[in-house]
Amino acid sequence: MFRSIGKMDDFELRSSRPIFLLISPGLYLYSMAIGYLSPERVEIAWAPETLSLFFLVVGITPFFFKRWSRSYFGYVVFFSMALFTHYLIYTSALNHFHLNYLLGTYVVLFGGILLLAHRTLIILYTLSSFVHLTVQLASSDLKSSESGAILLSLGTIFVFSIFIQNGFIRYKYKLRKENLDLEAKVKLRTKALEKRARELSVKNRELEEFAYVVSHDIKSPLRNVHSLGTWILEDMNDGRLEQGKSHLQLLMDQVAQMDLLVDGILKYSLGIEKKTVTVLLDLNEVVDGLIRANNSDRVLIEKDSSLPRILVDRTQILQVFQNLIQNAIKYNDKPMAYINVGVMDEVDRFTFYVQDNGMGIAAEHYDRVFKLFQKLDVEKRRDSSGIGLAVVKKIVDKNGGEIWLDSNEGKGTTFFFSFYKEDVLLNFGNKKVLKESLAHAEVP
Repeated sequence: MFRSIGKMDDFELRSSRPIFLLISPGLYLYSMAIGYLSPERVEIAWAPETLSLFFLVVGITPFFFKRWSRSYFGYVVFFSMALFTHYLIYTSALNHFHLNYLLGTYVVLFGGILLLAHRTLIILYTLSSFVHLTVQLASSDLKSSESGAILLSLGTIFVFSIFIQNGFIRYKYKLRKENLDLEAKVKLRTKALEKRARELSVKNRELEEFAYVVSHDIKSPLRNVHSLGTWILEDMNDGRLEQGKSHLQLLMDQVAQMDLLVDGILKYSLGIEKKTVTVLLDLNEVVDGLIRANNSDRVLIEKDSSLPRILVDRTQILQVFQNLIQNAIKYNDKPMAYINVGVMDEVDRFTFYVQDNGMGIAAEHYDRVFKLFQKLDVEKRRDSSGIGLAVVKKIVDKNGGEIWLDSNEGKGTTFFFSFYKEDVLLNFGNKKVLKESLAHAEVP
C-alpha cells in the first residue's frame, strides 16, 4: 500500500519533471520581482535561493533514478509541494497577506493538487494547507470579513481543483484497467499461439514419423509379400506343395503384420483427434475398474494413494492408464507382476505414476519407446503394433502435460505423466476451498 500511494507512471513522471525544473528559476525570478516592486517585504533569509536549488534537484532526480522514481516519486512531489505551500502561507502571513503573496500561494496550491497522483496525498495536502492558513489568519490582525473571503476563495480553489484532479485520476485508473485487460488478452492470445505452435510442431514430427512408417515399416513387408509370392509361384511350378504351404503361411503372416501396422496408423492418427468430452472425472473409478479387470494369479495391481478428480476426457485418460498397466503386464518377466499406481500432489501439478517390477528399459531407449511403431523386442512380440506408448504420449501432450520414465534394467520401470492443475482443475488459484474439494477424492 505504501508503495502504491507514491507510485507514478511514466507519463506522470514526464509531466512532473519539467514543472519542477521551471519552478526552480521561476521562484527565484518571482522573488526578485516582488522585492523590486515591494522593497518593504518581509522574507526568510536565503529561502528563495534554497528552495530554487531544492526544486532543481527534485526536477533532475527522475533522470538518474528512474526505477526508484516510478515507485516513490509521488512522495517527493507531495513533500516538495507541501513544503513550498506552507512556506508561502507563512510568508504571506509575515507580509499581512499581501495580494502578491496571496496570489502566488493560490497558484501553488492549485498546481500542487494537479501534480499529485493519489487521492490520499491530495487530502493530506489540502487539509494541512487549509488548517495552516486558518491558524495564520486567526492570529493575524485582519478583519473577520477579509479572513473569511480568503478562506472562501481558498476553499473554492480546493473544490474545483479536486474535482478536476479527481476526473484525471478516474480517467487514469480507467486507462490502467483497460491496459491490464489488454495485457491479459495479449498474454492469453500469446499463450494460445504458443500452444498452436507446439501443436504444429507435433504435427510435423508426426508427419515425419508417418513418412518413415510408409517408407520402411510398411514397405518392408510389401517387399516380403512380393518375394514370397514369387517363391510360391516357383514352388507350384516345381510341384513343391509342402514348401509352398510354408511360404504361403509366411506370406499370410506378413499380410497380418501389414494389417496391424495400418490399423495402428488409423488408431494413432484418427482416434485421438476425435472431439473430446471433458468432464469432472474421479480417477479412482477409472483405475479401480482397470485393477479389477487386470488382477490375476500372476498380476497384483495396487493403488498407493487416493487419486484426484480432474477435468479430462474419460476415454483418453482410460487409454493412458490402460496402456501403461497392460504394458507393465506384457513386458514383465517375473513369476509375479507387481504394479503400483499413484499420484504426487505438487504445488502446480499432479504427477501420476505406474510402477512395475518388470524387465526394465535401458537408458538409451527412454526416448525411443514413445515413438510410433518402435518395439524393443520385435521378435518376441509380434502381437504388438508398437503404438501403445506413442498413443499415451500423444494424449498427454494434447492435454498440455508431460510424460517420462525412470527404469532399472532387470528390476522394473516407472512411467510418470503430469498435468498442470490450471488445465485440469476448475477455477484453480481463484477459490481455494473449491480447488481443495476437487483435488482429492475419498477412498471408498
